[in-house]
Amino acid sequence: MNHLSISPPRSTELIPGVFLCRASFAYDQLKVSDFEDEGLYLPKNLERAVHKRQIEYLLGRLCIKQCFRGFGVTPLIIEMGEDRSPLWPASWVGSISHSKGQVVAVLSRAKDNAGLGIDLEALIENPSAALQTQICTDPEEIAELQTALGISEQEALTLIFSSKESLYKLIFPRYRKFFGFQAARVRYSLEKGLEALLVQHLNAEFHENRAWPVKWQKIDANVIETFLREPAR
Repeated sequence: MNHLSISPPRSTELIPGVFLCRASFAYDQLKVSDFEDEGLYLPKNLERAVHKRQIEYLLGRLCIKQCFRGFGVTPLIIEMGEDRSPLWPASWVGSISHSKGQVVAVLSRAKDNAGLGIDLEALIENPSAALQTQICTDPEEIAELQTALGISEQEALTLIFSSKESLYKLIFPRYRKFFGFQAARVRYSLEKGLEALLVQHLNAEFHENRAWPVKWQKIDANVIETFLREPAR
């Protein structure tokens, strides 16, 4: 894979026990067969998908394999569920995302973290009022982040979208039901920093007013990354 740049898995000092792997690539310079040496193949429901989607899927699984290697264990194959979400083994939690020729994956043992969520999101440019209403719980959600973080309206909206996507990925493997953007609000305070807050009651575990810290960064000028984790109790 001469046109693939893939990082070794690494554990950040701020997040012990979580391995992360990134890959950057050119869609048109990778083939599905390039992944066969790693024992990675497409599931049936992606065999007729567009090439871009196929490569994103395979690279995400390759990044997860790298994370398993970071733990010093034999990598497991992460299958795709009927809803197309990854099916994580009972003793592991993880998350995968891709955008604009980049893929990122995180992995942890379930005994250390109950859930992980990571998301890469291309900057939402020229958003319509309808899209803002769909993503945000109220008009102030964007303005609050703009003021608190000193970012543009587009960056604030993208950050909100990405944070809620990461929250969904963290919750869904245990909740197993769909919930929309209106179920959560992204807020900032000097005391707690950026947080994703549930404003709707999902169940006894994921109840209204439960919040998770959001780590975020700009990967480049056009891509924002968010990361959430829930330590095991």
